[in-house]
Amino acid sequence: MDKKILFRILQVTVGLVLLIVCVLFASGINPFSLKGVTKIPTIVSIVVLFWGFYFSIGWKWPYLRKLVYKENLNGTWFGTYTSRNFITNEVFKDQIAVVIRQSFVMLNVKSHTANYINHSYGETLNYDTNSDTHQLIYLYSQSIFKPVDDNARKGTSELQLNYNCDKEELYGNFWTNHNSKGFLNLTKITKTQVKSFNEALKHLNN
Repeated sequence: MDKKILFRILQVTVGLVLLIVCVLFASGINPFSLKGVTKIPTIVSIVVLFWGFYFSIGWKWPYLRKLVYKENLNGTWFGTYTSRNFITNEVFKDQIAVVIRQSFVMLNVKSHTANYINHSYGETLNYDTNSDTHQLIYLYSQSIFKPVDDNARKGTSELQLNYNCDKEELYGNFWTNHNSKGFLNLTKITKTQVKSFNEALKHLNN
């Protein structure tokens, strides 16, 4: 997890504990007395329950998510990819659907075309404060079971999140172990996570 997010979690936790201490004082309980010490398990339980709620669904809520902000990329993204072979200079261009499943701590990316499916591993979502941009980086393989198999097509994608009016966009470069480099240009078409390329096409045409 990003160090800045961890630091923010620490800040919110301290703030939450101080708020509970203030409530105890307002209730006539001195937190530093023997009676107050007996409330420590209750305080810990409240903090644990809060973060359990936040990490499961709270981080997606419009206002609450600002406590520890993290971009929500969940859904289906659709667009085009263009790649060029370094050796033959042959250029390929086609449509692609990218499905992102994300929780607060986990991220998975699966891409679908008419001919293949890629599975991600080693995913990370970074925020650059200097450029105020979010960058999604992940490794991928056409084999979900053997990502270390050199015969399977593998690669790396580096995508930048952009907001164009009311549209969410991901675009950036990718490289493969088959001597090619390309460019992805995607737009979020639905919050639904589709299971196939044809299903993505249906959402695109609706």
